[in-house]
Formats: sequence, C-alpha cells, structure tokens
Amino acid sequence: MSSDLTRRGFLKSAGAVAFSAGVLTGASHSWAQAKKPSTEAAKAKAKVEARAFLCGILKTQTQYMLKDTRVGTPFNIPVTFFLIKHGNDWVAFDTGNNALVAKDPVAYWGEAVTKAYFPVMKDYEEFHVQIERLGIKPKDIKAVILSHGHLDHAGAIDNFKGTDVPIYLQKAELEIIKKAVEEGKKTAYIPEDFKVIDELNIKTVDGVFDLFGDQTVVAFPTPGHTGGHQSLLVKQTEGKPLVLAADAMYTLENMQEAIPPGLAMDIPQALQALYVFKAMKLIGSEVVPSHDPAYWKEKPIAPKPFVF
Repeated sequence: MSSDLTRRGFLKSAGAVAFSAGVLTGASHSWAQAKKPSTEAAKAKAKVEARAFLCGILKTQTQYMLKDTRVGTPFNIPVTFFLIKHGNDWVAFDTGNNALVAKDPVAYWGEAVTKAYFPVMKDYEEFHVQIERLGIKPKDIKAVILSHGHLDHAGAIDNFKGTDVPIYLQKAELEIIKKAVEEGKKTAYIPEDFKVIDELNIKTVDGVFDLFGDQTVVAFPTPGHTGGHQSLLVKQTEGKPLVLAADAMYTLENMQEAIPPGLAMDIPQALQALYVFKAMKLIGSEVVPSHDPAYWKEKPIAPKPFVF
C-alpha cells in the first residue's frame, strides 16, 4: 500500500470519528445528502427508539466471520434487522432473508453458498410477518436503509414491491448489485433478491446521509466488506446512541482484536471501519455487531425497545 493511500485512509477514518463525535455531542453540521422523506419531522424533537429483530440463524464456520481465525470451528450466527421509530415514522435498517429461504434454502441460495452459510429460518421470522406483529405493514414504513445488498440483509426488499417507500443505499453498492445481477451467479448477492428492483423506489446516496435532518438517524459509509457498505447511527431519546455496524463488524471480536471479516472486498478498508467503531465506542456509543451470537444472546428483541 502506498503512503498516499495510507494517508487517505487515515483521513477518512479520522473524518468518520469526527463526524460521530459531532453527532453524539449535538454539534451542527451540513452534509451533502439525498432528499429527505420528511422535513416536518426535523423541525420538532421527535422521540427516537430502535427495535431489533432476529431472522433465523446461519450455520457457518468461524473463519468466515473472523478472517483466518479458528478455522473449521462451527459458528451459528444470528441474522438481524432493525426498525427505528422517529416520532410517528418507522424506518427499517436491512430486511433479513428472503421468505423462500425458510422453504428451500439450497434451491434459493444455491449449493455453494449454503455449504458456507446454511440458513435455518422459520416462516414467521420473515420481515413482513415480524413487523406486522407491531401493527406495521411494509407500505407504512417511511424509509428503508440498506447496509448493503447481501442475501441476509437485502433478502426481503421484495416486500416493498409496488410501494412508494424509498430504499436508500450507497451509490457504489447499487453499481455492485447491478453487476452481480447481470452476471447471474448465486454468490453473497442473490440475483433473485433483486428481480423486482424496477418496481422498487430505489434511492442512492453518496456519503453521509442524515435521514430526517436532525442527526438522529444517520447513515455513513463503512466500505470494506463490500465496496458500498454503510452503517447507521441512531441517537435514541433514551439510553446510549447506537451504531448499527451491519457487516462492517460481524462480531465484537472483530473490533476488539482488529480482525477483518472473513468475507471482504477490501481488507484495509474493512480494518479502517473497525478502528472507527472502536473510537465511537470510546466516546459513548453502543456499537452493535450484526452476527455475534454471544452479544445477541441477552439483548432485548422486539417488541421490547433496544435501549441500554
């Protein structure tokens, strides 16, 4: 790696930490962002509260989560997604697996994928079924923020077919998804997950995106695992601010020991994201790993609020 690239990486990491510190302390910033779904919500101090959901598990091995670590050791990991309530509006962060994963995972994901990550999911764990228990239907959601397009995060975007619900993802990630769909291979990107993409209200962002304009629900780039990965900062009314890392940090061990994810498009970038998360934890955030079974064992699951 060149010294110039190293300096650029450092400055990007430092900028992300400065951004997070500013949001956590309530400082005012102006960020380039896509059009927000609600301007009225930004004018008032809306109550903000997150709820976490489990969408089955993946039976895998440790080296796929923690690069070159405890190779061959079985590791059963949770699949997670979130709803965030902002005033009267609901926002989804990721959607979990597609419903067909509960019926025939090998047929839907393919043999090669399921050899590395075998999903165990019940029909009642699908996205729309779980949120409907809270009295919410996909069409009622104000916005969806996708961390990235992988099969266990974007699998249920078809729930938003024919609605006007905006689905936000980084511009770079959409380009990767389009290429994967064109190639037609079942990888971590499942082409069938995007078969209705032309019937979805896809919106791209490029950089930091403050959804409501009040610094309470803010997506920010954390590339490495994929080229367009993003994580989400949620500044709740009660408890610690949350940093929903998604697959930029599978487990707490990734962050604590600076071990990159087993699946990463760019390992140096993935490590930079882990350093950012460590700094965000030091300034008071609850950094939430997406797939850590030990972390999720004792955490509150919807309908309980995800508050610490």
